[in-house]
Amino acid sequence: MEQMIINVTGFSGDGTGIARTENGVVFVQGALPNETVRAEIVARKKDFMIADTVSVEKTSSGRVKPKCKYYGCCGGCQLQPADYGTQLKLKASIVRDAMIRIGGFKPEIFDELKCEASPDFWNYRNKAAFPVQDINGKICVGFYRAGTHRLEFINQCPVNAKKINEMYEKILASLNDKQKNRVKIPFNGYDEKNNTGKLRHLIMRTGINTGENLLSFVINGKLSAKSVKALASLGNEARPDTLTINHNSKPGNVILGTYTENLMGSGIISERLGKYKLNFDTTSFFQVNTGTAEKLFSYVKNLAESFNAKNILELYSGTGSLTCYLAEISERVTSVEEWRGAVKIAMKNLRANNFDNVETLCGRSEEVIEDLRDKYDVVVLDPPRDGCERTVIEAVKNFGVKKIIYVSCNPATLARDCKIFSGYGYKLMSIKSFDMFPQTAHVETVCLLTHN
Repeated sequence: MEQMIINVTGFSGDGTGIARTENGVVFVQGALPNETVRAEIVARKKDFMIADTVSVEKTSSGRVKPKCKYYGCCGGCQLQPADYGTQLKLKASIVRDAMIRIGGFKPEIFDELKCEASPDFWNYRNKAAFPVQDINGKICVGFYRAGTHRLEFINQCPVNAKKINEMYEKILASLNDKQKNRVKIPFNGYDEKNNTGKLRHLIMRTGINTGENLLSFVINGKLSAKSVKALASLGNEARPDTLTINHNSKPGNVILGTYTENLMGSGIISERLGKYKLNFDTTSFFQVNTGTAEKLFSYVKNLAESFNAKNILELYSGTGSLTCYLAEISERVTSVEEWRGAVKIAMKNLRANNFDNVETLCGRSEEVIEDLRDKYDVVVLDPPRDGCERTVIEAVKNFGVKKIIYVSCNPATLARDCKIFSGYGYKLMSIKSFDMFPQTAHVETVCLLTHN
């Protein structure tokens, strides 16, 4: 393999260093800005090359030794070689670069852009999904290697909440003990190439502030009564508050199916965000970092309150976490969410927190928004990574709404959508990033757009 000494000057949104050489742009895995590294070229594309860091010849002042022994094997936590202060600066730079390069905004707008720190940058994740595979007749659990579906066996993860690590270690120990002692297990791991095998994923969720725990087995196809009993016995080893089976027989990399059955407990656990107690189930979207979610939702609430918003439209509303914050400071909220299970839980969450000023609509935002005729003071957008479909942006523009609060987990699609809004006369008034995912290159951002 070809090696070269290169100077890393930038950083990309996927957590790789960027070097500009006389032979073209090189994306360098494991390198930080302001470092000189010996890199090995692993792939050549039409417009760029991809390389792995072999050694660091000149070290960044922000470089530290990765805490996790699986760093470089597991596909997560790209920023572990950077100290936490450096991580925050890198995330702000990722957002800044996307807004300038993709959004076409002037650089000076982002001179003060910072990334708000997470209260915890280890053991913060309240959810984990562990793929399960059948390898040489043995059930194996872990995480995927970067850019592959090759399983890396792990026994714990330092970004997962301690309760999740405890549950995972108990499940792993029980499986390994049974297989070591040749105890027959009436189910096997998943083979994604052939869509065979029964056990696809382990899903673990916890309430950081409540201590409640959920464990779910994602299975492929129907199970015999004997297999269900064996799964229940395995699940009880982890002592969760509730235990479920989620059914997903579709090939592909979508983890969860639409149908979940309870083996033990209600299938629901709760978390506390600020003054609100919120329920969620196996399939519900809930921010993975409880502490940062509290910060972000309070910031959005304060933004809306600062311009006396009375009637708010919230799109992509999930289980109603942010909805509660918005309902507190407004007379009326209309929330839209397509996942029916999430809508049912949202309605329960709103009632449990004594809100009767929210109308919850179930359907795709792209379709529901076409039938809305109200006059809104503010539209709050919190779309998935793909961002907003053009029909949503155009409908929001047609409302004549003066203020938009856009919450995004993807700087690239945020920049793209803000550019479209700016073409409709909206001005980017403020931007603030939040570290929802410490040790990774992912970042959450809130933009305020206004129309004169």
